[in-house]
Amino acid sequence: MRQSVGMIQQVISAGSPWWGNPRGWSGRDHDLREAQTAPYDHTAGVLSGLVAGGLYVLRGPRRVGKSVEVKKSIETLIADGVEPRSIIHVSVDGWRAKDLFRLVNSARALVPEVERRYWFIDEITSIPDGWPHQVKWLRDNDSWFRGDTVVLTGSSSSNLTQAIGALAGRRGPAVDSDRLLLPMGFRTFVRLTTEDGPPAEVGALRLGELTSEQVGEAALALVPWLYTLVNAWEAYLRVGGFHQAVTSHIKYRDMDEVFQKALFEVVDRDALRRSLWSRTETAAFLRRVAKGLSSQTNRAAVAEELDVDPSTVTHRITDLREAFVLWLCYREKQLPGERVLVPRTRSQQKLYFTDPVYSRLTPGLPPDLSVRSEQQLGMALWRNIETSRPGSFLDLGRVMHHRSSTRAEIDFVGPDLGDLAIESKYVDGRWRRAARTLEASRWRGIVATRSVLDLDTPDLLAVPVSMLTWLIDT
Repeated sequence: MRQSVGMIQQVISAGSPWWGNPRGWSGRDHDLREAQTAPYDHTAGVLSGLVAGGLYVLRGPRRVGKSVEVKKSIETLIADGVEPRSIIHVSVDGWRAKDLFRLVNSARALVPEVERRYWFIDEITSIPDGWPHQVKWLRDNDSWFRGDTVVLTGSSSSNLTQAIGALAGRRGPAVDSDRLLLPMGFRTFVRLTTEDGPPAEVGALRLGELTSEQVGEAALALVPWLYTLVNAWEAYLRVGGFHQAVTSHIKYRDMDEVFQKALFEVVDRDALRRSLWSRTETAAFLRRVAKGLSSQTNRAAVAEELDVDPSTVTHRITDLREAFVLWLCYREKQLPGERVLVPRTRSQQKLYFTDPVYSRLTPGLPPDLSVRSEQQLGMALWRNIETSRPGSFLDLGRVMHHRSSTRAEIDFVGPDLGDLAIESKYVDGRWRRAARTLEASRWRGIVATRSVLDLDTPDLLAVPVSMLTWLIDT
C-alpha cells in the first residue's frame, strides 16, 4: 500500500520518541527495557564507529537484536551531543521503493535545519521492488540526503549483489560499511554465562595466525580452563547465541519454549513466506534439514522424501540462506596452475544452521553433539572472517570442505585458512583416524577434538574444539 505524506510523518514521529523526551525515552522503550532485564549487560558494538556521512547496511537474522543495537547507537549519539531531532528512525516493513522518496520529503517539514542528519531505516530488505536503486537515486540527487549518515537494516541477504553495485561510490567516507549481526559467538557466551572462564586477554587469533607455534602457545595458556571450556561448549551447543535463549539458560538453566515457538513463526511466515507452505510442511522441511546437517545434500532425494519438486527444495534452501538461518558449505576445487580455492557450485553442498536453536524448532531429536560441534566450529570460522572482511558471510567461497579421490572428507578449508585444514572430531579418543586424511592431504592440519590436546606433531595438532573456538570466535 502506498504511504501518504501524513502517514509517513506519523510513522516518523512514533518511531523517534527521543524528539520529545531526549533523556527519558530509553527507559520507556520496549526493546531497551527488555535488554535491561537480561542477567548481563552486553552490546555487540556492531554499529560502533559510524563515520559522519557514511551509508551503512546492517544485516542479520530476525530476533538477533538488531533493533537493540540501533537504539543503543541512538542513545550514544544523543549522549555525544547530537541534536535529537536530527535522528530519524522508521521501520519500512511492507513499504514500496518509491515510499523511500516520500520518506525523505516528508521528513523535511519535521526536522530542524542542521548540518547533517542520522537516518536509521529498519527492515529495508523487506521492500520487494528495488530499494537499492531508490537509495542510490536519493544519494545522487537529493542534496539533503546525500551527506547524511544512513543506517539501513534488514533480515534478508536477498539482492545483496544488486545493493552493493547500486550503492558503490555512495557510501560516503565509511570504510567498513557492511555490518553483520549474528547470534553471539562462543567467547562472548563464556564471558556472559560463566564466572570462572579465561580472562579475555588470553588468546585471540586471526585465521592467518593459526600456526603451530601460536596455536600451541595459546592452547597451553588455556589449559587451566580446559574443564570450564569443555562444559561451556556443550552448553553452547544446546543453547546457542540468541540473547533470549542465553537469558533463559542463565536464569532457569532451561530452554525458552516461548522463544522457540516465536522463532518457528519467523521461519514459517517470514523466511519461507514465498513458499505458501502450511506449518506442517515447514516443520517437515526443517526436520529434514536437521536430519541431514553436515552431510552432502541430495536435493532430489529430499524432494522425493517430502513429495515436492526438486526446484522447490532449492528455492526453500535459498530462502533460509538469505534469512541467515542456513549456511552452505561447498566442496572446494583448486584452479589449474594456481593455489586459489574456489567452490564447486554445481556439486552437492553441506548444510548447516547458523545457530543450534534452529535444530529445536520442530519435534524430534536434534542433531547429536558431534554434528552441532562441527556446525558451530564452522560458524566460529565465519565470524572470524567477518571481522577482517565485513560482508564476507555471503561469499560462497570462504569456508568450504575438501573431498579426496577416495571420497574421504576434510571439514573445513578455504582461502582465509591458507595452508591449514580443520577436521572436527568430537571424541576423546581415536582422533588419529580423522588425522589420516589430513596427513595425506596438501594441508597442515588441526583436529578439533572434544578434550584431547596433543601438540607433538607440528603440522598435525589435536586441539579441544572449545579451546580452538575460544581462540578464533568473537
